[in-house]
Amino acid sequence: MKQLYISTLKNLLIATLLTAALFGVMLALKVDLVFDKILFFSILATISGVCYILTIRNPQNYVGFYFGIASSVCLGVQFALLNNFDLTFLYFLVFIPFQISAIRSWQKKSVQHAENEVFMPKFLTLKNQIIFLLIFIAIIIIDYVFASFYLSSYKNEPFFNNFAIKTVFAIMISSSILANFLMIGKWLDTWIFWIIYSAAAIISAIIIKNNFNLLLFTFFLIINTISFVSWLKIKHTNKLSES
Repeated sequence: MKQLYISTLKNLLIATLLTAALFGVMLALKVDLVFDKILFFSILATISGVCYILTIRNPQNYVGFYFGIASSVCLGVQFALLNNFDLTFLYFLVFIPFQISAIRSWQKKSVQHAENEVFMPKFLTLKNQIIFLLIFIAIIIIDYVFASFYLSSYKNEPFFNNFAIKTVFAIMISSSILANFLMIGKWLDTWIFWIIYSAAAIISAIIIKNNFNLLLFTFFLIINTISFVSWLKIKHTNKLSES
């Protein structure tokens, strides 16, 4: 247990340095940054989010989820300050409960299964992958309709009438919901949805010409891909040791 906390603190230091380097690059490239409360919470969310991802690269270290919760809180507050209360709702009432459930699940199962099998990452069965793909598409459609008939009139934002923006945002919402949910069971598929989320966020940043988000989510795309590869290697190593 002590080793998990030491490893997490090291990741927190690395996350802080990486975030500082990222913002240094943004300043060097003269990316527009407004130093206000929103940016403050964005910085905290980035540090805690990177620490979260770096820590759960070790699929036995559930301590990382505490930083995942911290990141969700910061992002929820950030969106509240931006009057995006739909996303605030998503972070506080969907993502945080999922992350709390993941802590409980990983704590309970990480030591051993009932069958003396270590709780390791694995892929969903083909049947369940198809089911989650259908859920993924269904959430996209629901979110697109919601943005078209509710958000466009409520927020009076021009981009809610843009097909590409609504579609990309719907993909981001859908992939992040499924990624958080699948993390509870330590499914490898969770990283596929995180990669989709990061890629969609990059596309959205290009469309709305937000250089800050473009650099930020390119950064997260790299980290999520590295984490996916790490879990794949662990799964492969575990499979070899069992054979």
